[in-house]
Formats: sequence, structure tokens, C-alpha cells
Amino acid sequence: LTQLRTGHIPLNKHLHKIARAPSPICPACEEKEKPVHHFLLSCPAYARHRAIMKAELGTCAQRLSGLLNDGKSIKAVLKYIACTQRLASTFGDVSPPAQKKRS
Repeated sequence: LTQLRTGHIPLNKHLHKIARAPSPICPACEEKEKPVHHFLLSCPAYARHRAIMKAELGTCAQRLSGLLNDGKSIKAVLKYIACTQRLASTFGDVSPPAQKKRS
């Protein structure tokens, strides 16, 4: 979450800035440079995954600050990141642990 908040995350805009990617353009949609905002809120390649996250979070999922600063959002954001697999090569599986069923 800290890397998402600061923008120092392995998305192409930051990677290009540190000479680790040939282009700052999003590889999923090839449209935008805005790294975190684009990845979480607008990249058309992840619209299906975003819809699931928005259904879970409601209006909180409409703002970057709501996604990154509201403690209730963390689990949904991690599920979204895991489903997109966009950061899997760096972070592996970031899926939150499944909640145990109470008997």
C-alpha cells in the first residue's frame, strides 16, 4: 500500500522513470501513463475486476484516497491487484487470506 500511495510501484510510469521499462504507457491498455490512478480506477483492461471491487466497496471505490487510506478497503484492493495479476511478477500472490468460517 505504501508503494501505491507514493507512486513508487512497479507500474510502467515509475519503471520508465528509473530506466526499467522502455515506455511509461500502460501495457494492459496501451493508453495512459497515470500509474496508480489509472491502474486502480480507470484502466479499461481491468474493468471487470474493478466492477467487483466497486460492488464490494461502494462509493469508497470511486476515489483513490478512499481505496488507499480507508482501512475497510485494503482487502478489496488486494483482491483487485491479485485478480489483475499486474504486480504478480514483483510481489507474487497478494490475495488476502481467506476468512475462516465460524462454526
